[in-house]
Parts: sequence; structure tokens; C-alpha cells
Amino acid sequence: LKFSVPRSSESVARRPMARTSICFVFFVLSISAFSGNGRHLRNIVRSVHNGHTSWNSDAEIDYAFNFSAACEVVPDNKTRVMLRVIVPNNHGSTALETVLMSSPKLATLCSSDVWQCEGHKLLDKQGRGSVADELDVGLMLKTYSQYWDVERPVLLDKKTRWLSLAAKEDEPLSMARPPRGLFALGVRSLQTAYVIMYKPVCLWPLSHVVARYVKIDPTNHARRELMELEEQVVLHKFLVSQGRPVLVVNYADLVWNSHFTKQRLEAFLPCLGPLDMDFVPKPGKDIYPGNNMKISSGVKSYGETVDPMECCNYELGIPRTGQRGKCLRDDERPNDKADFLGGLQLFLNTGERTRLSQATLYLDSLADL
Repeated sequence: LKFSVPRSSESVARRPMARTSICFVFFVLSISAFSGNGRHLRNIVRSVHNGHTSWNSDAEIDYAFNFSAACEVVPDNKTRVMLRVIVPNNHGSTALETVLMSSPKLATLCSSDVWQCEGHKLLDKQGRGSVADELDVGLMLKTYSQYWDVERPVLLDKKTRWLSLAAKEDEPLSMARPPRGLFALGVRSLQTAYVIMYKPVCLWPLSHVVARYVKIDPTNHARRELMELEEQVVLHKFLVSQGRPVLVVNYADLVWNSHFTKQRLEAFLPCLGPLDMDFVPKPGKDIYPGNNMKISSGVKSYGETVDPMECCNYELGIPRTGQRGKCLRDDERPNDKADFLGGLQLFLNTGERTRLSQATLYLDSLADL
């Protein structure tokens, strides 16, 4: 089974790139009106869209590598970790979530019976507006706490749209008073932590939804992939500057270097205990019909059925050896079964290709820690 969003998600149309980029810049720049951290983030965003930021500078990489575990092995009963998983739509968020939910110490929103257990869908379902419009984190937490098992130490919130707004939401979340259900248990604070997962651009054939987008308009999709990678870079830099615990995961490592990813996730979230890379959620217990999550095999088993070179011309790396995975260029690839299988770089101009390379290098470096 491919960990991709089911066919019904095709109703979510891809917006033109110009409009998407303008919205991204508008949302991120609006942070300056909300928080004193806005100037710092605004400068990062400006440098990205002017093409001036070099993600691979030694100073940037060394600074970005300073992250810590998100919780203790035995967590403080007065604190809950709000774990925010930041993954674009159709980029493997369900696969990552199934691994995390293998821990009995993780609470999800799946019991709300909404699409893919996503919080923004829950807010939409209840007619309470989107956090993107209102930034009402108190309302968001009150709504979520009706479905989270609040006795568990880690509360999951999967974010697959408006990724850049996670920065805008971070400070009010960390300062918010816990909702009534948590407060009654003696919980006095929420600690935010983040897992940012990116997907190498040549792995698009693993999603039938994305494959259709590529065939319809490969240039538009290539530019969207670039924008989403840069959003994740900007978000990571901002969160690290605020001292938040952040882990970056490469989707390829989740699927094909599963033992390595298991070690990293367990080190980052020791309060979850051991994770099962072959966990399959049980209907009626872990997932519900409205979640539309039809999963018949675990992540590790799925990876064993798909060859990264055969499907996507992706050369798998060897963790922590300096030999990182990469999408092969046309002149490097051993197979030519499809015109697009060398990655989407051919549909970008020279400047965009440079930005793609820089953003990918930045995230690859972090995912190899």
C-alpha cells in the first residue's frame, strides 16, 4: 500500500504558483504585527524570495544543528508536549503519523473522525473557522482537547497546510493556558516540539495524486515543491532561533532507512518509548471511518516492496557516513522509463534550480544527524 492521500483529495485544487507564493509571504510577514520575533523571520523570508540566502553556509548549518530532545524519559506531569508534525499535503504525513501512534503514550485527533486526523479539518467540521484566519489558539486547544487523550504525555497535531503559520502560532501556543480538561489533571503548561518531514522531489511517483499534478503541469508542481521546501527551511531556522526542539526527517529515510529513523525519533521523543516501524493502526481503536486512512501494511514493510532507484531514480544514502541520498540527474540515472524520473529540476530555471539545491542540502544535512 502506498502511503498517499486517497483519490477523493483531488477536490483540493492546486493554486497558481504566483498566488500561492504571495499568500505565503503575506502570512509570514504578518507575524511582525503579532510578535517581536517578526523582524527576524521577515528578514529570512525576504532573503529567500530574493534568492540571496545560502542554506549551505557553515555558520547556518552549525547553528541549525543545535537541537535537543523534546521531553524526558519520564515526563513532568505538570507539562504536556504538543508535537506538531509539519509535512506538506501528499508528502507522507500519514506514514509518519502511523509510526508515532505506535506508542501508547501519544494522543491523536483520530477519534474526531475527520479526514486524516488533521486538526484544521476538525475546526472546519465544527464551523469554528481556521486558525489561519483567527489565530485563536485557545479555541484550537479547547477543541482539540475534546478528542486528545489528555492523560497521555504527548499530544499530536499534524499540520499539512499553511506550514509557515506554524511560526506565527508557536508563541501563543507556548504561552496558552491549558484547556479545562488538562488543567483539571494538574497540567499547567504546554511545550511545543516539531518534526519537519520533507520529501525529495524525485519521489513524487509514490503518490498517485501528485503524479497527476506532475502530468498536468510539471512546471507548476516543480515550483510548488521548491516553495514548500523553502517554507520548511524558513520555519526550521525560525523555530531553532526561538529555542524550540525540532527534528528534521527525510521521507526516504522513513521508508528505506527505517531503523535509522526509529533511533532518531526515539532519541528526540524519549517519553514515547519504543516505536514500531511496522505498526498498522487498528480500525475502531486507532483510526475511524471518517479518517479515510486505509493502511494495510507498516512503513518498513512498505519500503521493502518498493525499490527507490526503480520507482524514482533515487540513490539511497548511508546514514551518518557523509553519503547522502539524492535524486539522480538524467545523465546519472540507470533507467529511463519515464521522461520525468530524473526529478523535477528540468522544469525550473537556473536560479530556481540553485535554490532547490540549497534548500535540499540544508534539510539533508539536518536529516543526517
